[in-house]
Amino acid sequence: MKKSTVVVVSFLFVALIFFAGNFAFVKSYSTSNVTTGIAKAGNIPTFKDGFCVYPDSYFGKLVAEELRNKGHKVKLLEKPKECDGQFLAVWVEEINITYTPIKSSGVVRAVPIYSSIGRPKHCLEYKNAENKTLALRSFVSDVRGEVQAYTIITLKDSSKGIMSFRGYQDYLLELTAREIVKVISEGDVHES
Repeated sequence: MKKSTVVVVSFLFVALIFFAGNFAFVKSYSTSNVTTGIAKAGNIPTFKDGFCVYPDSYFGKLVAEELRNKGHKVKLLEKPKECDGQFLAVWVEEINITYTPIKSSGVVRAVPIYSSIGRPKHCLEYKNAENKTLALRSFVSDVRGEVQAYTIITLKDSSKGIMSFRGYQDYLLELTAREIVKVISEGDVHES
């Protein structure tokens, strides 16, 4: 085998590892910006035990795992429906990554919609709306004791180390899932 063929095959193998592999050994600096809107009906909020997380997707599973790590019971939902826990719909609206195998940066924008009594009303109104921004920000909590909330989380990260593209993308999603859980289970929603 010619030396040039070995070099090309080796290069392709290394490139495949960094783009198809799933690893990230990084030191990172992350910041997040959180915007939350809360509506509640009545003076005494009601919070059901556990969480019902929609959708049953990769990102939904990351959020569910973070909730479990905090000691919460979690049920994943295939579709938004009334449930016996706190309803939490989560999705990534945007992810932008600038990648090299040794230094990468990324921005993730995620949106969770929350109901303390397990109602998916706000989520369904958002999904069916033509004007998504208006539907997200304008909602009414009309059941006594219910706390409804939406959050827009923008996470920015800059990382150095050795990482694959997929590994860095998963790392960003894990950071975002942690931020969502921090806001929902420890932050403004429960202090309202």
